[in-house]
Amino acid sequence: MADIPQPLHARLRDTLKAAILDGRLAPGAKLPSESELQAAHGVSRITVRQALGTLQAEGLIVKLHGKGAFVSHPKAAQSLKRLQGLQEAMAGDAHAVSNRRLAWREIRAPAEVARKLGLPAGSAVYHLQTLRYLNREPLSVNHSWLLAALGARLARVDFAQRDLIDVFEHEGGLAIGRADLEISAGTARTADAKLLRIAAGAPVLEVERIVHDAAGAPVQVEHAVYRADAFRYRLSLQR
Repeated sequence: MADIPQPLHARLRDTLKAAILDGRLAPGAKLPSESELQAAHGVSRITVRQALGTLQAEGLIVKLHGKGAFVSHPKAAQSLKRLQGLQEAMAGDAHAVSNRRLAWREIRAPAEVARKLGLPAGSAVYHLQTLRYLNREPLSVNHSWLLAALGARLARVDFAQRDLIDVFEHEGGLAIGRADLEISAGTARTADAKLLRIAAGAPVLEVERIVHDAAGAPVQVEHAVYRADAFRYRLSLQR
């Protein structure tokens, strides 16, 4: 029995998908323009847009306004079943994680940070800014604010290959109890976009984390901006 013919947009989707999956279109590669795809495959613009829309929904490409469509980088995934740092979460997945320190200093806490840490307005905290890499590609821009006493204990720690949770427990001498996370979609601000090597206004994943010690007291507030094409959280729910 003959195969049932596929719609044109599905055939184009599968052609492009095969090129992505077998490496002919590498991560970060720019796809031909819509006009070029129309001409090369003899299809309409609507067909091209349907095919690209499906590839984007599958996470295989990312479309940047005014720049075109690009092959997505393979996404790393971190489970939300337990509290762990990214280094720990990626340990079994053959991903290389590293950090570049951009800022590390004692400052006066911004009002919202002071509130979340349970401190009086203007209290001293330590501010750490890092650029995190996954497999040598920029992954996230992270801002952390730590209690002053904790920051002072960690003043000379090298954060390059370390998870902050690990540092808190060992050099900081803390017993970590829990973290509260808030995850939202956003768009890249100019400064973050430059560090992440994406266009300003590109989709990003914003994550705020408040880490508490075993007694329930907050010890760190972190705000991280992730490239949406490189990272995802994974959660298993039971009913």
